[in-house]
Amino acid sequence: MNIIKKTVIIISAILILATIFITVKYVKQRTKTATHTIGILQTASHPALDASRNGFTEELTQKMGNTVAFVVHNAQGSTSHAHALAQQFHASKDYDGFFAIATPAAQAMATIEKERPIIIAAVTDPYALGLIHTDTNVCGVRDMINVKATIDMLVQLLPDVKTVGLLYTAGETNSIILVKQMHEELAKRNLTAVDFALSGESDVQATVELACRKIDALLTPTDNTVASAISLISTIALKNKKPLIVSDNMLVKFGALASRGVDYKASGKRAAQIAYDVIINNKKPSELPIAQASSEQIFVNKKTLDQLELTIPVSIQPFVILVS
Repeated sequence: MNIIKKTVIIISAILILATIFITVKYVKQRTKTATHTIGILQTASHPALDASRNGFTEELTQKMGNTVAFVVHNAQGSTSHAHALAQQFHASKDYDGFFAIATPAAQAMATIEKERPIIIAAVTDPYALGLIHTDTNVCGVRDMINVKATIDMLVQLLPDVKTVGLLYTAGETNSIILVKQMHEELAKRNLTAVDFALSGESDVQATVELACRKIDALLTPTDNTVASAISLISTIALKNKKPLIVSDNMLVKFGALASRGVDYKASGKRAAQIAYDVIINNKKPSELPIAQASSEQIFVNKKTLDQLELTIPVSIQPFVILVS
């Protein structure tokens, strides 16, 4: 090993140690005056999950002031990393409860932590995941979209579409649940559905380009991989003049045509209200029903609409919010 390599390794080690020191110091400073500390485990970084986290911390801070502190860990899309971080949270007695954002984080926390409350958000079907049972310590908000309303919107916006490509990640349970429902709703309207399953971000470009050669429009469920690669997906779809319908309202600004999904910041705020009931009002998670995020508004990207030479039908205009 030459001197340059040794130097790089030493500098990297110093930076890592410095980061750990600063993080620990920061956490201690934040929790010093707080009487309650909540650990937040976020599956990955993308607009919807960030909005959910921000809504949660803002709402709970508003309700509790400086008596609450948050320690945030991000798994960066890695399931194994999510479990390792969940284990770190579980091993510490400093936390009164946990906020798990998206399915992998919720599954990781629920697998390891069985006593302290786990509040969830951005999880499509916690019942199908086995998170909700008689003695559960899990409660919160689900982000199950109204699939029927989404397909209704697709048909109204795109009346000439015959074949719809379903783009999703094969390894994401929440995506698979929604895709199954999308198949059923599309079949009711005599539309052909074709699956395009992703294994990860590395095959997004090839898969989307293949899909664009075979379908009239693309439809995606709430999906972490899709959200992370939305700019690329939107660019390819628009280049091929294929409308892209997503299930996450926040992705519309990145070039998707439309969405009738949930408001993730509002979902995070609702989760915070539930956390307050559990941590401050001593309610048991098992006694609280899973809340449902609303999905009434339709978000449409005005620029994409114009580029695809489409118009918004009168029937849905009252529900539409244009995104520039």
